[in-house]
Amino acid sequence: MPALIDRWVKGPIFDCQQCGQCLLPQTGWTCPMTCPKGLRNGPCGGTVNGSCDVLPDRACVWVKIGARASIPQNRIRAPLDPKLVGTSSVLNYVTGKDLDTRVSQPFYSAMGGGTGETSGFSRRFDANRIVITFAVASPKDQKGLPQVERIVARVRPQVDAINTTMGAGGVPSLHSLETARVVASNGVAPIVQYCGRDQDAASFRKHAGLALADGFANIFAITGDWNRKTPRELSAKNWFPMDSLQMVDQLVGQISHVKKPYIGVASNPYSTPMSLSVDRFLSKLRAGADFTQTQVVTETQRFSRWLAKVRATPEGKACRVLVSVPLVGNTQSLDVLKQLPGVQIDPAFKHSLEYGHCSVQAGLGAARHLIKSLMALNIDGVHLLNFGLPLTNVLELMEEIRSWPFR
Repeated sequence: MPALIDRWVKGPIFDCQQCGQCLLPQTGWTCPMTCPKGLRNGPCGGTVNGSCDVLPDRACVWVKIGARASIPQNRIRAPLDPKLVGTSSVLNYVTGKDLDTRVSQPFYSAMGGGTGETSGFSRRFDANRIVITFAVASPKDQKGLPQVERIVARVRPQVDAINTTMGAGGVPSLHSLETARVVASNGVAPIVQYCGRDQDAASFRKHAGLALADGFANIFAITGDWNRKTPRELSAKNWFPMDSLQMVDQLVGQISHVKKPYIGVASNPYSTPMSLSVDRFLSKLRAGADFTQTQVVTETQRFSRWLAKVRATPEGKACRVLVSVPLVGNTQSLDVLKQLPGVQIDPAFKHSLEYGHCSVQAGLGAARHLIKSLMALNIDGVHLLNFGLPLTNVLELMEEIRSWPFR
């Protein structure tokens, strides 16, 4: 009977989702569980123009919360306790069952968690040399690993690290760690990706700990995309077990005794409002993140404003910023880029591609112009995302980048 109070009373008034661990008094009486991903620490990077990237006809719940309440910048809430979902939030509050997940805690980093970093990739950052990272998608199954090996062997002379992405857009693939082993065996530093969408805290601690014990020191923690083929609805079954902020905190506080990871996180200079985007990113840095690979950037004006706000803080000055640059080689690739969550394509960048009929040369020209403009800003490197350029041309561009003056 008590659980029905949430449904009958809080449901109509607050759109209560019956999580059993109520945060309404702390979030300006806006239920964070109306976020389709169930994020309890702040927005994801997909918020564009204030709208949710999962349900575009809805305003991002964390934009609403940010307008009504102060979002803690130095504290974190633990992942949702699934055992309490559907139970009475009132009884859980009275008995204290929800204490661990309802009350925020200081970051482990604020309590001295972690030791000095041990990543060889981190030492690639040098004031006189731009860092180049490259994304290689984990294949669907083991049969695709030889192709990964061929790609790595070709780009090895020019890249500083390879991000082994997995499950892009929620589409199943081999785990990032399996692809990372192929990358490492070919003499390139891998950046192993973990996604909060795919695992709970216990599973994450186990697998990330094993990766670090095996010598994989670079870990990229992201909340994750929504599977575009999955029906979009608000439902407890669709809530992500973890978010990227929780993952960073776990890496620093629970796993760093194995080996201190060099932690990367995503950031989106185009999430709005910009102040909320910056605050969310700074929270990840305060939790212990070391570097970021941004969402796709196709212009420098708005990006430079975002970067200036980040660099104006002690955490932002210390963070290594790698800007994700798309390499577009055909019309189909441009269409794919347009559909990625959180991506905004600058009209001038789009026009330069379409004016050249999205040819390889048009893609190279647009990328060259963008990267040269970015290198004039206070960045540390570029993260190249290949959308259809032949690998020969990608290598040609990498060699050019190496020859350009930096800082």
